[in-house]
Amino acid sequence: MGSGKSVTGEKLAALLSVEFIDLDERVTHLAGRSIEEIFSTQGENVFRKLESKALTSLPDHSVCALGGGTLMRSENLAWALKESWLIYLRVGVKELVRRLHADQAIRPLLLDSNGARLSIEQMEIKVRNLLRQRESIYHQAHKVLDMTGVTPELAAAKCREAYLSRND
Repeated sequence: MGSGKSVTGEKLAALLSVEFIDLDERVTHLAGRSIEEIFSTQGENVFRKLESKALTSLPDHSVCALGGGTLMRSENLAWALKESWLIYLRVGVKELVRRLHADQAIRPLLLDSNGARLSIEQMEIKVRNLLRQRESIYHQAHKVLDMTGVTPELAAAKCREAYLSRND
C-alpha cells in the first residue's frame, strides 16, 4: 500500500503500449461489490480467493498492479514468478506512511476494529508489521527497485528500463 503501484503501473503500461490492470479493480468487477464490502461481509479469506482468481485470469502482455497481500498466498507467488515478470517497488516506511496518511482512500487493513482510520502512529506500526511479514516474499520478485522519493514518471521509466533489460 502506498508504494505507487497503480500510478506507476499506468504510466509503465503507456510507455510499453500495453493494457494496464489494477488487480483490486478487477476483483471488484468480478465480485460486483467493493473491497470494503467484501472484507466487511465475507472476510479477508473470500477476498483473497477472488484475488487469486483475478490474478490467474490476467491477459498476456499487460501491466498489473497487485495488491500488497496478493503474493502472500504461495500459489499466487508461484504463479506470478512463473507466468509474469515481477517488480517490487520498494519504498521506505516513513514515506509509505506519509503517502497513506495523505490518501483518503479507504483501505480495510488501515482501519481499527470500529472501522475508523488509524492514527499516523498506529498506521506506522501497522505498515512496519505488514512489511516485516511480507518483505521476504516481495524480495523474491524478479527485480527490486527502490522508489523512495521517486516521482511516478521516473518510477515508470526505471521499471521500463528494468523490464527491457531483464534478459541481459
